[in-house]
Amino acid sequence: MKTPLAIVCLVFLAAGCAPQPPAPPEPSPSPGLATLEPGVLTVCTYTGFAPVSSKNESGEIVGTDITFVRHFAEENDLAVKFKEADFAGIWERPGRGECDLAAAGIAPLDSRKSPGVVWSAPYFNVQRTLLIRKADADELHTIADFKGRTVAFTTGSTAEVDSRARAPEGTLFRGYTNQQDPITDLLGGEIDAFGEGSISNEYLARIHPELAVIDAHEMDPPETFSLPTREASGLLGKLDPWIEAHKSEYAKELN
Repeated sequence: MKTPLAIVCLVFLAAGCAPQPPAPPEPSPSPGLATLEPGVLTVCTYTGFAPVSSKNESGEIVGTDITFVRHFAEENDLAVKFKEADFAGIWERPGRGECDLAAAGIAPLDSRKSPGVVWSAPYFNVQRTLLIRKADADELHTIADFKGRTVAFTTGSTAEVDSRARAPEGTLFRGYTNQQDPITDLLGGEIDAFGEGSISNEYLARIHPELAVIDAHEMDPPETFSLPTREASGLLGKLDPWIEAHKSEYAKELN
C-alpha cells in the first residue's frame, strides 16, 4: 500500500527536515576594485609617526592615517590588513605588489615616483618643523643656527630632504628608523633637534613639555599627505572622490 504524499511531508516536518531558508549573502567587495586579496584592503604603514601612524600601549596600530583608510575601507565593504614597514621606500611597496596602498603621512615628492604606483589626491597640508629642548630656545631659532650641532630625522623622510637642503655647512645629521629613540636622545642631549612635520612635532611637544617646536615653514611647493596606491588595484577611481568628500574630517581628528 502506497503512503500518501501528504503523510510523508508531515513526517519530514515533524522530524525537523523542513527546508531551511537560504543564508543571507555575504557582502561583496566594491565592483571595479582589484585588491591583492578580494574584499581586503592591504595597507603598508610605518608606525613611527605618532599621531599619524603608530602603536598604542596594546600594540594596536592607530593614528589619523589609520583611521582615515579604515573609514574608506568600511564604506567600500573592504576588510583592512596592515603590514608594517620601514619608512624609507614605503611608497614603492604598492608597485611591487606588497600592498594596495601605503599610509604613513607620505608626501608625493617627485623623487618618490615609482613604477606601478599612482598617488591619491592630497588630504592634509603640513609644515616642516624642528623639535628642540626648551633650554636651547634662546640660541636656536631656525636651522641656520645649527652649525656644529646635530639634526636628526627619520631616514628617507621629507624631514631629511628638507634638513639637508636648508642646513648650514658644518651641521651634523643623524637618521633614525623609529620615533622613540630620537626623542630619548634629544632629551638626553645626544642630538640637538628632531625634524618632523608640524603634526608630529606639535604632538610630541605636548607629551614632553620640556621640548619646543621651532622653524615652522612650508616647503616649495607646499607639502601634502597623499596615499601611494597600486595602479592595478583600480582604487584611485573611488579613493579620490572619497578623499574630496572626507578630507575635512582628517583635520578634525587632530583636535
